Amino acid sequence: MSKERYVSLMDLPSSKKFEFIEGDIRKGEDLGKAFRDIEMVVDLAGITNAPLSFERKDLTFDVNVNGGRKVVDYALKYEVEKFVYSSTASVYGPTKGIVNESFTCKPISPYGESKLQAEQSCLAAVEKHGLDATVLRLGTVYGYSIGIRFDTVVDRFTYLACSGAPLTVWESARTEKRPYLHVADASDAILFALGRPDTKGEIYNVVGENASVDRITEVIKQQVSYELDETKIARLGFRPHRTMVEGVREVVERFSSLLRGGPRKVREMAPAPLMKALSEP
Repeated sequence: MSKERYVSLMDLPSSKKFEFIEGDIRKGEDLGKAFRDIEMVVDLAGITNAPLSFERKDLTFDVNVNGGRKVVDYALKYEVEKFVYSSTASVYGPTKGIVNESFTCKPISPYGESKLQAEQSCLAAVEKHGLDATVLRLGTVYGYSIGIRFDTVVDRFTYLACSGAPLTVWESARTEKRPYLHVADASDAILFALGRPDTKGEIYNVVGENASVDRITEVIKQQVSYELDETKIARLGFRPHRTMVEGVREVVERFSSLLRGGPRKVREMAPAPLMKALSEP
């Protein structure tokens, strides 16, 4: 768990039993403890944030690639029934148009490249050893959670709008698109994949909305142009249910005290700082 984000554990349902083991996916001793009596595994571990991965390239590859391979090795060793690897749309690199799972990946960041290599280790274990594994390439995750991050566009723009801070938006990025996914839909997609016996060895794009910065002026959005094609997983029956409007509204409501007039004016006032910032030279 990076940055000791223990706050993420605070909303776990009291009706269920959980065991928390703090460890490092690069260490066999820690993985041995974590894998005891486990039937299914979801690999969410890793170094994230594409821009920062250029500054910490060695760490990014060590954790995401070497650590990712070790998790797969232990999944095989302990003969887990199902394995889901959480990947990212960043593996595609610069693209245009509709991008499906057969698109040739050309990642440009250490983050994207490391996640692609980890994917390949996972799929190699499917082919060579029969691991029942599925890869999910998630769009940029947004929306309120107790462990919410503000280094991604939707959540950060929403926070800045609530606090009245100015936004810097490149004119060239206003019509370009990026894939987004509500955090609750990301969880639903993982549970969906865990319950499907016909996803072994498959890769699926998971996206709630392909959004541009201009679209984000209404509901807070982002840059760098392409749309993710989610039809493959949709054919199995999975559909994201949360809209970007819902995700932004959740974050706005959490910061409603920052807005003049309080919670009752959240909906009317939230877009104003955005519109002002975008209209300024």
